[in-house]
Amino acid sequence: MKKWFALYVQPRKEKVVEKELLRSNYEVYLPLKKCLRQWKDRKAMVEMPLIPSYVFTRIREVDMWDIVKINGCVKFIWFNNKPCSIPDNQIDSMRLIQEKEIEIELENNIRPNQGDRVRIVEGPFAGLIGVIKRGNKNNFAVRVDSLGVDLSIVLEESQIKLAEIIE
Repeated sequence: MKKWFALYVQPRKEKVVEKELLRSNYEVYLPLKKCLRQWKDRKAMVEMPLIPSYVFTRIREVDMWDIVKINGCVKFIWFNNKPCSIPDNQIDSMRLIQEKEIEIELENNIRPNQGDRVRIVEGPFAGLIGVIKRGNKNNFAVRVDSLGVDLSIVLEESQIKLAEIIE
């Protein structure tokens, strides 16, 4: 059975690894964000990895050993001596946020409190499961638990309706 796994790659090798995986007919997801980069002689909008040094691939566990041999790959993420799979809904949530082409901010090591996990049932982000972080703004964070990162977006109260709390 195929599952999503996080592949840790060498810095600035994400797109190279993605191309090689696609060439080998693996299902791959590399979330990108647009950034304005400046050099001495010019400025340009470039696509940068949203989560540096990570590429996501949907594979069977037995395929891992062939994949880590690809140039630029370092390792798959493991916890408790087992490869750590990523739930489909977390990959789907990242894709939905990326499709909306809004500004995305990466936050590390966010520890949501019990009861903060919710599902948006209305608005352009309907279907997302994540965490509401209250502050000056309404920050909605989609958590990729196995990597310990959150992707945050700011929403107005009128854009969302929260469903029941997800256990």
